[in-house]
Amino acid sequence: MKSINKLLLVVDPDIDSDFIIQRAKLIAEKYNSSVLLFMSKPNALSPDSVNSKSLSSLFFKKQQQLFAEQYEKMLQVLRGEFSAMKIRVSAEFSSAKNSPDAILKKILEYKPDITIKSIQKPSSFNILITNTDWYLIQNSPCPLLLVKSQKWHPDGSIIAAVDPLHVKAQQNQLDHLLLDTAANLAGNLQLTPRAFHSYLPDMGTMFPKVLDAGEYIKEVKLNHKVKVEELSKSHGISSENVTLAKGDLIKSLLLCIKKERGNILVLGALSRNFVERAIVGSTAERILYDTPCDVLIMKNTQPAQ
Repeated sequence: MKSINKLLLVVDPDIDSDFIIQRAKLIAEKYNSSVLLFMSKPNALSPDSVNSKSLSSLFFKKQQQLFAEQYEKMLQVLRGEFSAMKIRVSAEFSSAKNSPDAILKKILEYKPDITIKSIQKPSSFNILITNTDWYLIQNSPCPLLLVKSQKWHPDGSIIAAVDPLHVKAQQNQLDHLLLDTAANLAGNLQLTPRAFHSYLPDMGTMFPKVLDAGEYIKEVKLNHKVKVEELSKSHGISSENVTLAKGDLIKSLLLCIKKERGNILVLGALSRNFVERAIVGSTAERILYDTPCDVLIMKNTQPAQ
């Protein structure tokens, strides 16, 4: 992601939008982006109530009109804030019943270079498959920045999580995209670009030579270190800004984010079959919701070489 000419900001009227507005203003200003403020809030009134020929139909139609006017007014206030910063901005409101579909439809129509949305951990009552965040991660073709309700570190970093020893060409292409994006964003936002890689030695290959286990682990570590540093260097990220961790992915990733004052974690999304999604689902959810920073989801739209 070399440039951000068009930015789509999904405004949720039900949560504190201060942080997401701050992020959008900063990115739009640094990249000279045009911004579309999009709010999707389903109307609680059923179509039958509005279309009814009963005496109460006029009342319901009036309530529907007031409903839309309330949120459109909120959007216009926000629009004024962006305009005051000389940012090109427009605003749209949707009362469509299916909010995730409405957001995705707008993404496909507007074709933004990045979509910014607030993220909140779902409650135990939510059904994961209908959650808007996951729906957009699976279906949105453009980068998706999911914003947490917390301040950025002024001297913070943007961390790309990569897997340079992956055998799939698609993953290798995606790693380059992640590092390129992290370096570009860090440069424009005056932050530090970093790379993170976590690995586990293949213990199964150690059984024939148990006596050489120590040497084997050293060789594995060196191999991963060389690969991740070579990959990072090709994107201008020096070895001192590379974190190589062995063991539990979530634990080491959380430690890295805290130590390096991560503001954005850049992750890749690959298409997976049902079995793969079931295996990685819990890990993906923990990364998405438990990491103490914003999460930028990237997709490689280029065919594998």
